Amino acid sequence: MTETFDRLTEASLAQNMDNILEILCKIGKGSYGCVYKAKHRETGQLLAIKQIPVESDLQEIVKEISIMKQCDSPHIVKYFGSYFKDSDLWIVMEYCGAGSVSDIMKLRGKILNEQEIAVILKYTLKGLQYLHLCSKIHRDIKAGNILLTNDGHAKLADFGVAGQLTDTMAKRNTMIGTPFWMAPEVIQEIGHGVLADIWSLGITTIEIAEGKPPYSDIHPMRAIFMIPSRPPPTFKDMSRWTPTLNDFVSKCLVKNPDARSTATELLNHEFIRNAKDISVLRQMIDEVREIQERQKTTLPSNTTTFHNGILTERPFVNDGTLTNKNQEETIVPKHQQQTFINTNTNRQDTETDTFQSSSCNTMIELSSESSDTMIINENGTETENDADSQQETLKITNKQQVTNIKIPYSNQSSKRPTTDRTKEDFMKLIAQEVRAYNKNEDDFQHTVEQFSVEQIEQRLALLDEIMEIELKEVQNRFQSKRKPILDAIKLKKQNQNHH
Repeated sequence: MTETFDRLTEASLAQNMDNILEILCKIGKGSYGCVYKAKHRETGQLLAIKQIPVESDLQEIVKEISIMKQCDSPHIVKYFGSYFKDSDLWIVMEYCGAGSVSDIMKLRGKILNEQEIAVILKYTLKGLQYLHLCSKIHRDIKAGNILLTNDGHAKLADFGVAGQLTDTMAKRNTMIGTPFWMAPEVIQEIGHGVLADIWSLGITTIEIAEGKPPYSDIHPMRAIFMIPSRPPPTFKDMSRWTPTLNDFVSKCLVKNPDARSTATELLNHEFIRNAKDISVLRQMIDEVREIQERQKTTLPSNTTTFHNGILTERPFVNDGTLTNKNQEETIVPKHQQQTFINTNTNRQDTETDTFQSSSCNTMIELSSESSDTMIINENGTETENDADSQQETLKITNKQQVTNIKIPYSNQSSKRPTTDRTKEDFMKLIAQEVRAYNKNEDDFQHTVEQFSVEQIEQRLALLDEIMEIELKEVQNRFQSKRKPILDAIKLKKQNQNHH
């Protein structure tokens, strides 16, 4: 059927799209909106449709569409067209029936073996090679953005934060991506190129092999401190994996991007050259289908599978970050309690593997509380797609461990301010320290020993409040940018109605 349907024609777009496409069910959520499974009525071909509210950042949406239209590769999710309906933008894309690698891991409740990892990485690298040769950066590579077809072909998806390199701007200076997968140069905002995707691929390899990326048990803001200042992460138990896989990860996770391997070079790596055929993945995909069918038939009688009038294809899967409370941690993210239908996928020990859901994918299940893509602007402020994630707070569980944290030196008074105004000024000062620390990881001449315990505790206690202030500033700037866009859309619609 694919040969008979390559795109939505101008003629079809002029018609009522309900007569062209049939929405079947809601399958998830992307970086800017909900995603539905649909069928092209004439050919019967299955499609994925992303519904994006007009209130979303139209500039980013247009960028995503532009990048998808330019891509013509079997390793990139295909774009078929887009249209407006009920004040929403609907983007029609290729449907990948097996879902994301992250979905598959959660549904099976276990990690992938080396053969499966090698096949997925091979085709992911082919997608990256294509993008990079076209001077495009994906900037959000992770298991949740690698989709599998029912045949086992891996494809890159979700270009919500992808960037186009140009002759005049060869490198990006904005911090965009999902925190745990970010390359050091992205966090430091020193400009980054296509090799930032390679670092993210290395983190994704660890994610697929261990069930979650490094640092995922701690608050994203603290992870942003740690990634540039600590040595590149490795597998927790390197002896569990072959030397070739360990070497592959080490080639990806090189802090100096100039010394990092390219996608083309990694395709020639021994671990990738020895990858099996995609048939290796078919057993895994069949297992996922069986689990989905079994879950559908065992749903409680009082549980609805409809959401806003649309059938939900997959039962809810717990996508919350799991924290091992037995371990002593300095800072622990707090998450809201949720009730899920399928409770046995939160953590499942198998004979050989232990999988932990890491709450980190962009294509999320309906009930998930994910670590969505984070965008940190030039002035150091951050925004997150998930409003709930903005409410996370830091919890100091072991004050003795605080003295091991390094933060920049300040000559300001160590006394905690008492008035709201002086407190706000103090928090802005700490925010400047945070940004300065991120931009210069090698400046360790002013270490934590120069602070009193009181100073350290004050700064840690204020980090959440700093984040809230900066988030409000970002929200205000966003509203000011969005208003003229919405006004222009409204004016164009009025002019169309007059004609």
